[in-house]
Amino acid sequence: MRRLIIALVLGTAAFVGVPAHAQLDLDMNRVTCGDWLNYDYSRQRFIQYWMSGYYNASKNNDVFDFNRLQKNSAKVLAYCKKHKAEPLPQAINKNAT
Repeated sequence: MRRLIIALVLGTAAFVGVPAHAQLDLDMNRVTCGDWLNYDYSRQRFIQYWMSGYYNASKNNDVFDFNRLQKNSAKVLAYCKKHKAEPLPQAINKNAT
């Protein structure tokens, strides 16, 4: 499971052009909906996939369901547009299934 998450994160990092060896510190609990909405497309996608991996791992789910990710992302996006000050993890907890 951890290998899957690490591979997903490293693969996503390579996809968005972030060197795998770079030290990046990002407290996901401090990212608000407004922050996320203002990020460029590649950063939005990186956070989207990272959060998906995090929540799936917390539920011991090692299956990546792209359709579910798309549906949940649409719900979170609509919610975030109306609640920009809310932390993104709270928005995800309220809207994702």
